[in-house]
Amino acid sequence: MAFFMRAIRAYGRSLDRAPIRTKIATSFTVLTSADIIRQALEHRWKLQPQPVPEMQHGSEEISNANTDDVFSWWDSERTMRMSFWGLTFHPLAIHFWFNHMERWIGTSPPGASRVALLSLAWRKVIVDQLMSSPVFLGFFLMYTQITKGKSYEDVKRTVNEDWFTLAKAGWSCWPIAHCFGFALIPVHWRLLYVNFITLGFGTFLSLMASHGGKGIITPMDKLYQQITGAPKDATFGSKENLGFATSSAWILGSMGMAYHW
Repeated sequence: MAFFMRAIRAYGRSLDRAPIRTKIATSFTVLTSADIIRQALEHRWKLQPQPVPEMQHGSEEISNANTDDVFSWWDSERTMRMSFWGLTFHPLAIHFWFNHMERWIGTSPPGASRVALLSLAWRKVIVDQLMSSPVFLGFFLMYTQITKGKSYEDVKRTVNEDWFTLAKAGWSCWPIAHCFGFALIPVHWRLLYVNFITLGFGTFLSLMASHGGKGIITPMDKLYQQITGAPKDATFGSKENLGFATSSAWILGSMGMAYHW
C-alpha cells in the first residue's frame, strides 16, 4: 500500500510539472497494453473448443497464427497502430476537451451537495457523448484505416459500416464511467482514470481496428433485445439518427460556447 501511495504521489508531481507529456506517456502505455492483452485473449479463445464470449467478431477467424511459436499470435503492426494513437490524438484530444468543458460548463464548488455534483456531471456526460464521443470514435476509425494504407473508398466504407457499432459500445461504458469521473475526480487526473477504463474499452477498440464491427452485438444491443423481445441479431437504433443527434448537438453546443465566450 505504501508503494502504491508513493507511486500516486510521484504521478501527481509529474502531472504538475509536465501534464501533457505525462498524459501522453500514460495513454501510450495503457493503449499498448490493452491491444497486447486483447491479442493474447483472442489467441487463447481460438485454442479453446467452446465459442468465444460476446462481442467477438462473429464466426470469422481471428488469427491464422502458428501455435508452435510462443509469440506467433502477436500482430506487432496492430499494436504499433494503437501505440501511435496513444502517443498522438488520444491524450491530446482528451486533455484539451476535458479542460474546455471545465471552463465552459463549470466546476462544482467545494462542499457542493450530491445532487449538485450529479447534476453538473450529467450535463457534462450529455455534452461529451453527443459532441465529443461520436467525432472522436469516427476519427479513430479513419486513423486505423489510413494507417493500414487503405484507399479513400475503403476508409469511407469502414466509417459507414462500423461507426454506429463503435458509438453504441461507447454508450455501453462511458456514460456511467464519466458520471463518476466528472463528479468526483479532479480534471487533471481524469485522463489517468479514463485510461484505466480504456484498459477494458481499449481492447474493444483494438478489435474494431483489426476486424471491424460487422456481427458484433454490443451491451446496448443486448439491453434493447431484452426490453423489446427483439431477435438475438437485432441491433439498437440507426447511424442516421446518431448523425442527426450529433449534428444537432454541435449546432446547439456551438451556440452555447459562443454565448459563454
